[in-house]
Amino acid sequence: MTYSVNDATIYLQGELLLTYLSLKKYPVLSIYEKINKVDLEKLENIDSAGLAYLVQIKSHCSNIIFVGVSDKILILSHLYGVNFLFT
Repeated sequence: MTYSVNDATIYLQGELLLTYLSLKKYPVLSIYEKINKVDLEKLENIDSAGLAYLVQIKSHCSNIIFVGVSDKILILSHLYGVNFLFT
C-alpha cells in the first residue's frame, strides 16, 4: 500500500479505505516524521476514513506536503472542512 523512492517522499497507492486502515495496511504515523512529501497520485480510491488518516498525518507532522491530490480527495476534504490541508 505504500512505497518510498527516497527518504523524503512516500507514495500511497491502492485504496485508502476504512477496511485497509482497520487491517493496518498503511503505516503508523511515526513513519511520517522523517518524510517531507506524501504523493497521493497512485491512490485508486479513498473514503472518509482515508481522509481522516491524511488529516492525522498532517496533524502529526505539520511540515509534510501532499502532492498528486485527486479531485475526489479535494471534494471530500471540502465536504469535511479540511480542504486547506491540500492547497
